[in-house]
Amino acid sequence: TAKLAALSNDMDREPPILQPPVASVAQPRKGWWKFLPILALTAFVSVVVFIARYEPVANKQYYPKCGFKQITGFDCPGCGGLRATHALTRCRIAEAFRFHPALVLSLPIVAYIAGLWIREWRRTGNMPVPLAQPECNRPLKWIAILFVSLGLLRNIPAPPFSWIAIPPPPTTTEGGEKPRK
Repeated sequence: TAKLAALSNDMDREPPILQPPVASVAQPRKGWWKFLPILALTAFVSVVVFIARYEPVANKQYYPKCGFKQITGFDCPGCGGLRATHALTRCRIAEAFRFHPALVLSLPIVAYIAGLWIREWRRTGNMPVPLAQPECNRPLKWIAILFVSLGLLRNIPAPPFSWIAIPPPPTTTEGGEKPRK
């Protein structure tokens, strides 16, 4: 009978009213997280300076070989990216496009995403978490589709697809110098 009395008491109460979740206010990052954007930017600039200083074809000892190309014999979606980055640091945009068109075409999209992050940073006062903003995800998908589709198409050995294939590295003469055009 005690169980029935407790059960009837529970039935007499009204159900709790569910409250919608309260939007959380972004809290400032604590510890080393607040330095992560600066560290990432420093690492990125350091890598670009290294690629600008050491040309990928002439200084192969500094760069890893493409595992995908070694295993399959095909160019991966990133093949030619180091040479394209080196050409971009020398302001040779046409040459960079020849080495990796997707990299050059993705630069305006990357600038758009950086603008979104800076806008969010200025609006909230905190550096946004990459990939946390929904409006950044669609441009990142565009870049992924661009890289993968180019990686597939450039391996078809027939025109017009062979025109976007990575040009072979320049051959050297007997003295070790590159031939002049």
